[in-house]
Amino acid sequence: MAAQDITLTSLDGSVRLTGELISVSEDNYVLRGEFGEVQVPTAKMRCEGAACPPMTAAAKTLAIAGSDTIGEELMPLLLSGLAEAQGAAARKTMLDETTAGFSILADGGKGDEIYAATVQFKGSSTGFAGLLEETAEIGMSSRPVKPEEVELFAFADLGDPTDLAQEHAFAVDGLLVIVHPDLPLVALNSEEISGLLSGRISNWKELGGPDLAVKVFSRSEKSGTFSTVTDAILKPHGEVMSAGATILDRSDALSAAVAQEPGAIGYVGFAFKGDSKPVKLVSSCDLINDPSAFAAKTGEYPLSRRLYLYTTNKELSRPAQDLLAFATAAAAYPFVEKAGFLSYLPERRDQNGTAETIRAAIKASTSRTEVNALRELFVDLTEWDRLSTTFRFRTGSADLDNESQRDLIRLVDYLRSSPEGTEVAFVGFTDSEGPFEANRALGESRAQTIASLVADALQETGLAPSPFVVKSYGELNPVACNDDIAGQRNNRRVEVWIHH
Repeated sequence: MAAQDITLTSLDGSVRLTGELISVSEDNYVLRGEFGEVQVPTAKMRCEGAACPPMTAAAKTLAIAGSDTIGEELMPLLLSGLAEAQGAAARKTMLDETTAGFSILADGGKGDEIYAATVQFKGSSTGFAGLLEETAEIGMSSRPVKPEEVELFAFADLGDPTDLAQEHAFAVDGLLVIVHPDLPLVALNSEEISGLLSGRISNWKELGGPDLAVKVFSRSEKSGTFSTVTDAILKPHGEVMSAGATILDRSDALSAAVAQEPGAIGYVGFAFKGDSKPVKLVSSCDLINDPSAFAAKTGEYPLSRRLYLYTTNKELSRPAQDLLAFATAAAAYPFVEKAGFLSYLPERRDQNGTAETIRAAIKASTSRTEVNALRELFVDLTEWDRLSTTFRFRTGSADLDNESQRDLIRLVDYLRSSPEGTEVAFVGFTDSEGPFEANRALGESRAQTIASLVADALQETGLAPSPFVVKSYGELNPVACNDDIAGQRNNRRVEVWIHH
């Protein structure tokens, strides 16, 4: 590399460019290399070389507020990881019990402060409040934005937080319903859990357990974890959290309390299981859901959830742009997993267990058309692995939802690094509404849509993909019950399969 040359590396490490720096602005580097002049966004690259512009202090402190699930450990790790990627270091100081301050120092921590950041973690609702009050640039949330919050954003002329430019899903979590480790129960359905959390069921003997009083532990109403449990479990049964529940502000404290209190029940994210015992979830149609990482990544575990970073439509500071670019890129995966959460890195597994379920369905079916399709599906399941990446569409639309749009980018990155000749199939499934053949055609149409989008994206990177296989099995192999809107939405999906 010549003395005047620089190297620009993307924050996720996937792109590396070397050449002569022609100019730099707040928004872009202009670089002259072997392919001529190229323009590269400054927010997505780090610069190495003597000609790189000095990093200057930020005009203001980067303010981040919201979910304690994210803010307590994960956000500090992300800030440290970003600083390291930029050749800097993050120094943390606790300002109070729920606020951390960070000083980002140049030259690996030996130089001047580049910018400062504060992370306040008091619950997801406080993140949206901070954005609306414009006291925070980034809001952390362990739940999607609520309709009433969307209206407040519109009223304040702060954009639409459901838009892809303002809603940034960057990690996956699953909620565990936890009990004291000595309780003999291993699985509960939604009505039973609701009864326990609401106080309607006050003794474990009512569910066939020991003669022991139920002790409920809960998060506060400001917590996104509380909102998720309320919306998914309590509201469908017309119930609210028990007035006698012990409220704890931290997930690790709640898990520890449940593990120590006989008769206890509570709920925490995957990362906070501790010494408590998670229970399996039984759906209304008797599907048993294990709290596995794979099921959470596919969105098929009933209490899986996404972790989000939200913004307004105001122009973001450079530190905020850098943080969002880093958090949503593959470079953040190790930090997400270190904090005990699930990254969006596609996970691959065999489908032998599902094949056995289909074998049983073949024996039980009385429809010749369905039996033939089930046999075809059984053979495929034994020959193809499934990726956790799963595509879903907006309700009543052929458009991908925000999560699936970002998953498209992640899948392209995964396929780019796969061995040459990897055989990929896109497989469509539907809910049970409508005739079987019509559903199968609908599933194939959506699978073809995804296959075309992925092929186009791969070609834009300069990689010509091998022809994809497109399949559909319509309403077969449901992953959720078809008796409610949420279950039907989960069943309307396109899976990604990799041949053995």
